[in-house]
Amino acid sequence: MPELPFGYGLFAILAITVVAGYLVFAITGFGAPIVMVPVMSHFLPLPFVLPLAVLLDVGASLIMGLRFQRNADWRELKLMVPFSLAGAILGVTLLVSLPRQAAVSALGVCAIAYGVYSLSRRGHARHVSRVWAPVSGFTGGAMGTLFGIGAPPYAIYLSARIEEKAAIRATLSTMVLFSTAIRLTVFTFAGLVLLDRLAAFTLLLPFVLAGLWIGHHVHLRMSSEKVLAAISVLLIVSGGSLLVRALYA
Repeated sequence: MPELPFGYGLFAILAITVVAGYLVFAITGFGAPIVMVPVMSHFLPLPFVLPLAVLLDVGASLIMGLRFQRNADWRELKLMVPFSLAGAILGVTLLVSLPRQAAVSALGVCAIAYGVYSLSRRGHARHVSRVWAPVSGFTGGAMGTLFGIGAPPYAIYLSARIEEKAAIRATLSTMVLFSTAIRLTVFTFAGLVLLDRLAAFTLLLPFVLAGLWIGHHVHLRMSSEKVLAAISVLLIVSGGSLLVRALYA
């Protein structure tokens, strides 16, 4: 068993957070980092949290993304993936040079903005042009490496392009798989995937599987809309607490 890169008390908090994150992932096809990164960043530095989150997301995406990829819209993915790579490279460049206070503040704003967006959304989004695919890919790639939260731009764009619910989930899950693989590659070349991150990944992987299993059964019994509404409130609270922490750091 690998040595803990943190105390047992913190490990328990991280394990619960990971279960909650991948419970959400199993219901929606994305969203684990949105739940995990704001919580983890209260206890650990972002250069530790973000590679750990992407390692966990790769594992979960291989399970969920490959399962639903047959229904994915590959015309959208071909336009999004290359720009996601470009955005990821920019994001990791800023990550190693951006002051911690600024990074935490930006993460807080990101969490609040997406929480408010989710709560305020009504009905179906209007159909948008495919010219927004590169913008979605680039923004999601940059946000993913910089803040560990890359899926919202993908979700916003794809929900405005694809009407069928199964196709949206399949395309989004596949995009998350590509995005996390890109981020993992970028983090590795940047020297951020270190032994302590790999040890934490190994220890927390069983809790990813637990979250996916629970989320699958919750998905069968509850509407994802109610779950997402509760998560949106938690995002706003979590983002606000991060802003307060950055303000008084």
